[in-house]
Amino acid sequence: MITMTALVRPIESLCSFPVLGQNLRRHYEHTLLFTDQMFVIFPGLGAVLVTEHANYYRFDIVGNDQAIADHRVMKLEAYVLNETGGHRIRFDWAQAAHVPVPFR
Repeated sequence: MITMTALVRPIESLCSFPVLGQNLRRHYEHTLLFTDQMFVIFPGLGAVLVTEHANYYRFDIVGNDQAIADHRVMKLEAYVLNETGGHRIRFDWAQAAHVPVPFR
């Protein structure tokens, strides 16, 4: 199983960035795990672990192989860009060494 992790940060001002978490909770089915962490269910993509931090978000996805993980990365970026209303953001993707506990 492949796990990909993205740190998502705004390129510009931080003032509108907290709206991303609000939009995810408002527009998608989700399950709160902790105060700052939730599973968000994206149509056609499945569960994504979202962790909110003060200045960035962390997104964790899993896939059975690299091709599936890459496809999920592209779809997730499209969903997130849509929910930020055109604000410029940066995705820093890396392959994680282990599967996050909530996915196990």
